[in-house]
Amino acid sequence: MSIKTVVCPRCGTSMNVAASMASTKCQSCGNVFPITAAGASPAAAQVGRQSGSQPSRTKNESDGGAKATPGQWIVVGGVAAAALIGLILLTVLRTGGGDDVPAEKPEVPMRTQASVVEDLDLKEGETPTFRVVNLPESTRQSIYRDYKRMIESSFGSTKKIPKSGVAGQSLNKMLGSTVDRDVTQMALIHKISEEDIAQIYAEGEAKGW
Repeated sequence: MSIKTVVCPRCGTSMNVAASMASTKCQSCGNVFPITAAGASPAAAQVGRQSGSQPSRTKNESDGGAKATPGQWIVVGGVAAAALIGLILLTVLRTGGGDDVPAEKPEVPMRTQASVVEDLDLKEGETPTFRVVNLPESTRQSIYRDYKRMIESSFGSTKKIPKSGVAGQSLNKMLGSTVDRDVTQMALIHKISEEDIAQIYAEGEAKGW
């Protein structure tokens, strides 16, 4: 029996068949083809298989990449709009709206006495009431005069500084702390309280020491 080598025109597989056969079935891909039509060389069949199996490139791929769809442009536009709105809101919040007038800061009352004396809330022109501290009157008078000199030397320097200015407020705060410390020191020396110093001051004002 004569043997003939044929090549499958679909997949390019070579096979041996009887020369008397009119057609045969490819053992690889199952393609049935006539023996006379199997004259294509393996190389040509392989080229045909590769060209047939490779999908054709789309127009977008040949242009170098897919083009943006309308939906993608909508998403990009929404993100840009949200970012712009956020920037506007941030600017408005930082500037306070532009039309609002900033609230005026309340003016801090200026100190003129030690805090314990100012707490007495003595009215000008009225005779103050007081409690007599258990000390000799000469000692109380000395404390009263020392206190008056201390206040004059401390707060007298603030008269030339505007009360509403930052410098005046800062200086007054510093001097107030100094005076309160001096009153505490004076009370410790005489073994009395800061409240006793305030009562001695009220007594001195009432008696005109």
